[in-house]
Amino acid sequence: VMAATNRPDVLDPALLRPGRFDRRIVLDMPDMDDREKILTIHGKGKPLAKTVSIRRIAERTPGFSGADLANLMNEAAILTARRNKKEVTMDELMEAIEKVMLGPERKSRMLSEEEKKLTAYHEAGHALVAHESPHSDPVHKISIISRGHAAGYTLKLPAKEKNLKSKAEYLAELAVALGGYATEKLIFGEDELTTGASSDLRVATQLARAMITQYGMSDKLGPRTYGHKEEMVFLGRDITEQKDYSERAAEAIDEEVTRLMKEAEKKAHAIVVKNKEMLDKIAEILLKKETIEKEEFEKMFE
Repeated sequence: VMAATNRPDVLDPALLRPGRFDRRIVLDMPDMDDREKILTIHGKGKPLAKTVSIRRIAERTPGFSGADLANLMNEAAILTARRNKKEVTMDELMEAIEKVMLGPERKSRMLSEEEKKLTAYHEAGHALVAHESPHSDPVHKISIISRGHAAGYTLKLPAKEKNLKSKAEYLAELAVALGGYATEKLIFGEDELTTGASSDLRVATQLARAMITQYGMSDKLGPRTYGHKEEMVFLGRDITEQKDYSERAAEAIDEEVTRLMKEAEKKAHAIVVKNKEMLDKIAEILLKKETIEKEEFEKMFE
């Protein structure tokens, strides 16, 4: 197809005149049914065990592209070969999901006892706040095994496919993101805060800013957007942002971002204080076993 591109911004405008190549087709990320079919295609020729549920793998991979899914199947096959097994099982497929999402396990990265304890409480904080927030996605796995740049991780996945998100869901996401930070503060004291929460804080700040400037979710600033972005739609990147608001509005945006962040921290703090016993229990199990799967985690609350 002529002019098939992921850089429409550099095409000659004459090409895009009405009646020429004026139709744009955007390929979205595959939904659950699409992912199941893509995984089936990439699973052909691989010795999958009878216990493998392609549907379950499709459910665990929201946001994965076709290339990610192909990579997942290949990684699972490589893991199977390394373990001298004849068939690819759910264990290899589940591990491959985490490898594609977060990078390989870094077994060479040894944490000291203090760092291990801090990471266990940090991840326990995320998981606990997620479980106690009705609008948060369910926790699928908690781990204090290093992957990529992270010392540990809490894997949350939506129960069903979503195209739209509510303000309540975003507020829950902010509280979950600050769950680790609030827990560190509570358990180890303000002076012992570490750099472990830097990634959480960055993600939460970007989310709070997007709520205010893009989604009109601020009562104070009202239903409008702030800033006009020139985007590479197909690459998901911003090229430039034009400031279409005053310095006074910029101050108000900063104040609103700070307010949302503080409220989220307050909510996370209240949850971890109220459920301190459960927090200790989760951290204790993590220190013993290093990982907690969804079934075991939910059983703890029964």
